[in-house]
Amino acid sequence: MNSRVAALLCFISVTASGCFIAEDAQPSVSMGGEFATKFVHRGMTQVDRPVFQPRMSIALPTTNGDTVSITALANMDLTNDNGDAWFPRGHAGRFTEIDFRAAYDTQLNDTFRLSAGLFNYNLPNGQEFATDGRGGPGDERGGTNEVFATLSANILDATPYVSWHYDFDEVRGAYYRIGITESFVINDDWSIAVDGSLGYATSAQSDWLYDLDKAGWADLRGKLVVNYRYDNRTMLTGGIHASSMQKNALDEWFRDVGIPDDDPIWFSLGVNWSF
Repeated sequence: MNSRVAALLCFISVTASGCFIAEDAQPSVSMGGEFATKFVHRGMTQVDRPVFQPRMSIALPTTNGDTVSITALANMDLTNDNGDAWFPRGHAGRFTEIDFRAAYDTQLNDTFRLSAGLFNYNLPNGQEFATDGRGGPGDERGGTNEVFATLSANILDATPYVSWHYDFDEVRGAYYRIGITESFVINDDWSIAVDGSLGYATSAQSDWLYDLDKAGWADLRGKLVVNYRYDNRTMLTGGIHASSMQKNALDEWFRDVGIPDDDPIWFSLGVNWSF
């Protein structure tokens, strides 16, 4: 078994046993996916062509009212030509990233909520990163692990949040994010969600993400998603997303390595079922 997946399963097992999940607890399951016009991760365009991104999540309540969950999500390239992007080409119809997330969510008080856990990243074609951005020998990118914590607050119907991700595996560096999200209910079936946030990468994290060993502000990100509740179990979504690198050195570096669009805009259409 992959050591990273084994670590994730160990985390879930220890967390679940420590959270006193009742024997008769009923899990809630969410599954679905979305088609997107490109795949962007922390400001780096991984695939500059249409992709399909499935997702499945299982959550269990604890005896004290908190929640333990595990989520599997992936990215599938839909064409062999990835455009001006980071991921290797030639993988149409195949998964180019598969991730797992284990989390513990707790409501600290009437205002603050905390989510913490482990994120496991896997790149099935990571051995094909034959060169780095400078044209020299590259490192295989088979996957890595992060611990994370996100603190959010409910203030005047908006939800500001701050998150910390620390890669203790391949990177030994941190990525921070601060942002705010808000939902607007139109009627019983329609709603709109907006989110805006700004990331900061340490030098080690920047080297892994962007192949440039410089710490600083990373991606300014925003999205607007329209939700339509088709029935009690089905939600349809459509979104517009944008990202912009804030550090001038990264702007220039992206162009040097053949990714001229460091301010991408992309669209998504998705469906999600809840049980």
